[in-house]
Amino acid sequence: MGKGKTIATTAVATCGLAAALILAASMTNLFLAGDYYVKIDNAHISENESSGGVINLGSSEPYLYKLEAVNAAGDKTEIEFGASRELHQNAFLKLDLQPIRGVVGWSEISEDSLPPKVAEVLD
Repeated sequence: MGKGKTIATTAVATCGLAAALILAASMTNLFLAGDYYVKIDNAHISENESSGGVINLGSSEPYLYKLEAVNAAGDKTEIEFGASRELHQNAFLKLDLQPIRGVVGWSEISEDSLPPKVAEVLD
């Protein structure tokens, strides 16, 4: 194999690896399922910009939250989800996650409704 082919092959492999890492980073919640709980912190909100593309792998809602979430077992993860409005500061939400689809719904709940391990982490 010539020097030119080796450089081209290396460049293609590097670009492919970079694309795979970017895709994996954007889909960190790809396989999460079940109920997760978050405490709203409006310091972690951003305005969601449309990608302008046909396929939108993220939320199409105007506000985007990126918060630490906890399931009933106490497992923590960072979750990104959209909202149509700015949510109440310090409110507790129960998020419904499904594999591939991510957050498919949420509801505001009282602090008393939190599972014990969740309350320990989020309080």
